[in-house]
Parts: sequence; structure tokens; C-alpha cells
Amino acid sequence: MVKRKCYQKRSTVKGSFLLELLIAFAIISTALTVVVDSFISSQRSYRMIAAQTDLTRSLSMVFEDMFQEAKVSEDFGCGTPGSCSGSSLFSMTHIEGLNGQLAGENVSYTLTNGKIVKATINPNSSSDMTTNTKVEITQFSVEVKQDASTNQTQAFVSLTANSKENPDIKVHLQTSFTERLY
Repeated sequence: MVKRKCYQKRSTVKGSFLLELLIAFAIISTALTVVVDSFISSQRSYRMIAAQTDLTRSLSMVFEDMFQEAKVSEDFGCGTPGSCSGSSLFSMTHIEGLNGQLAGENVSYTLTNGKIVKATINPNSSSDMTTNTKVEITQFSVEVKQDASTNQTQAFVSLTANSKENPDIKVHLQTSFTERLY
């Protein structure tokens, strides 16, 4: 019987394992950098959208309160009934006997220190309509027009707000109210 020697072929290139390991590490590092950057970017976008949603929700609540008051009111104006433009005061007077409101109660909305303040006269009271502390209202503009042919008054109201946490985030909303004839 002939004995054969088993030879193991050794690698002729020394350090090839180290080179392969370094290349694998570089590929994995590049892939992780792309994934982490995408995650951070999506988080930033989410925060921006959440802040815009907060601003929109706050302004919508102010508009909803104005709308509810306007449904039972007349004499839209900017302090006094009648046409006006560019004012930061919106006022109206409740009509007698509607929805349990006091007859002749004057309601006004003004921009005060970055908040919309609702004030009533008869009884005297005021309340902050912008309850979200992250919101600063920077612009409140009112234009009231009267149509002589229909004897109706229409108010155009616009609000602009910034996020206190990120001043680059801004929302602008506008709406209109038409005085109902009863």
C-alpha cells in the first residue's frame, strides 16, 4: 500500500482576510449612513408637519368660535358697525332671542400679545382663544364690506401664526362670514 501525503494548499496572499473584512466594514458603514440619514430626515419632516397641524388646529378653533358667534349676530364691523379694511379688531352684536344669547351683547376679537382675545360687553368678560402655548399669532386682519343692494354685510378674516418652537413654521388661514338676515 502506497501512502499519499495530503497537502493543504495555503493562501499565497498574506492578509487577504483583513482586506476582505475592511471592504465589508466600509460597505456596511456606507449603508448605515444612508439609513440613519433617511431616518433623521423623516423625523424632521414629521416634527414640521406636526407643528403645522398644531398651528392649523389652533387657528381653526378661533375661526370656529367666530363662526358660532357670527351665526347669531349682526352689525359686523371693526369696533363700530360698517365697512372697514385692514383692522385687527372684529366686532359684532348678538341678535335678541337666538340660542340663548343675551340681546345686544357686543362681542369683539383682537390680537393681543400674540393671542386672539375674545371680549364681551354686557356682561364684561374676556378670554384667550389661542390656548396652545406653542402658537404665536403674528397677523390678524379684518375687512368688512356692506352690499347696499342686499343690505348684507360680509367679513373677511385672516390669521397668520408661527410656531414658538420653530419660527420657520408658519400657517396662514382665511375665511369669511356673511351676516344672516332674520
